Amino acid sequence: MALVVVGMGAFVINDTMMKATSAELPLGEIIALRGIMSCAIMAPIVIANYGWSSVVRVYSPALFVRNLAEIGAVFCFLTALFQLPMANVSGVLQAVPLTITAAAALFLKEPVGWRRWTASAVGFLGVLLIIQPGTTEFSIYYLAALATVLCVAARDLATRFIAKTAPSLSITFVTAIVVTLFGAALGLAEEWKSPSREAVMRLAAASVFVLVGYYSLIEAMRTAEISAVAPFRYTVVLWAMLLGYLVFDEIPSVLTVAGSVIVISAGIYTLHRERVLLRRSISARRDVSVSSR
Repeated sequence: MALVVVGMGAFVINDTMMKATSAELPLGEIIALRGIMSCAIMAPIVIANYGWSSVVRVYSPALFVRNLAEIGAVFCFLTALFQLPMANVSGVLQAVPLTITAAAALFLKEPVGWRRWTASAVGFLGVLLIIQPGTTEFSIYYLAALATVLCVAARDLATRFIAKTAPSLSITFVTAIVVTLFGAALGLAEEWKSPSREAVMRLAAASVFVLVGYYSLIEAMRTAEISAVAPFRYTVVLWAMLLGYLVFDEIPSVLTVAGSVIVISAGIYTLHRERVLLRRSISARRDVSVSSR
């Protein structure tokens, strides 16, 4: 649980560094520079543990789809983050678990009962409170935040189809390389600028904290019950509100806070229902096993 909280904080610190740098450098250059630094940190770790061949062995159609979704998520998320308050963007992104639940039912034919469908619907009503469509508070950049939700859901669903034997570090390293190349390609349409020392330091910090976030989540998910630690992912909203206020003087509106609470509550309830159903499934299998003896 502590690892998840630390991981969420690390991700928000990374977001803060990236957002602060956006006033000086264009998007593609920021993605590319952070990616180069992240790859430089990861390369010796991956080579020492799995060798260069692991980078080739992990390739699969599922990883290809995952990387495409990751590129879309990075581009849409940073586009929204650079233009909107951090707490608002983080609040919208809390709809990801609800979106994954709905997508798993529609595309993977996983059973989803009326309670979880209702929770998903309520959660998306919370998202509407945050983005406030049809009002003067609405911004076109909220569409980028919503697109991020879809891309992250697609990424996580694609991850399910990657072989269990593929090392998580190698998958992360390959993704970092692909995103870095995307940033460089995006930069071809931009006018790159010589970064200041402060910008380089911020991006260096971002590259470290984003890797800390990834490692913390991977370690937490592998050492504890997912249903027990998953609700602590929502602490990212608290981190975003805190750093948004301290660094950018962003004060979330009442509707943003209310919408975030609704989305988070719906997500936690969905996780609770999944845990209940898992326990029932395990109990049913035990009963069948005992009766067959």
